[in-house]
Amino acid sequence: MMKLSILLTATIKPSVVGGNFTVQERYEMYRSTLTFYSKVVGKRYNFVFVENSNVDLTSLKKEFEDKLNIEFLQFTSNAVLSDSIFSVDKFDNTKGKGYNEYLMIKKAILQSKYLNEASHFLKITGRYAMVNILTMIREIEYRCNQNIVFMGDIKDTCIWELLHIQRMSHWGDSRFFVAQIAFYKNKMLDCYQEMNDYESDKWAEHYLLNFSRQYRGDSRCIFRFRHQVQFNGVSGTVTSERLCQGIRTQASFSNRMKNEIRHILRVLFPNIWF
Repeated sequence: MMKLSILLTATIKPSVVGGNFTVQERYEMYRSTLTFYSKVVGKRYNFVFVENSNVDLTSLKKEFEDKLNIEFLQFTSNAVLSDSIFSVDKFDNTKGKGYNEYLMIKKAILQSKYLNEASHFLKITGRYAMVNILTMIREIEYRCNQNIVFMGDIKDTCIWELLHIQRMSHWGDSRFFVAQIAFYKNKMLDCYQEMNDYESDKWAEHYLLNFSRQYRGDSRCIFRFRHQVQFNGVSGTVTSERLCQGIRTQASFSNRMKNEIRHILRVLFPNIWF
């Protein structure tokens, strides 16, 4: 039987170039996400919140220790070590956020108590709340079993190119995926070494796309969710001013309608990854 833990990745104080939010704004975004999960998920699943900057997480721990089954792990190169803070000297800001996020995932898998007790983990980018997380988990638990080693969401189609529509048609969604922990340790643990945000076709999204092409015929892998994931948040390239105005939230009415249409298309055409 599958035992699922939820892994949230976080960088409250980024050292790489990109994004337009202050440290305090980013902190509040992560706090808001945890608040959402505490209300919607509660203690039904174990959470692992893994972070890789030297921001003090004491207040977050105090606020959510009774609201969630949550384990906080922090990996940083200049920290006072404790049972939840680890010194790591391999983070490389010259390679961007993908490299460092997936290195952080590796460290979490090797150190986390909750992940050690689980059979699978659902990785979610921690800054945005997955609004339909219970729907996504129901699908995961319905379609997955101990034999399923990976479940992700991949776009890989030539439809838009044939229609001369400019749209990203070949990429893997790195915001979330499910992996069997034993498989991840064996096949994907060092995948960060293949990532570099500043080189062509070496983003995390490209890695997941190439992974899906390698394992597309493998019955242990699922590369298309039937439900369209819904995140509530603002992309890192939107300015802080627009964030405060509530502009371009990913849970807007128009996006919700698009997601419903996509859900229908996913059910009708499961083998077309558009």
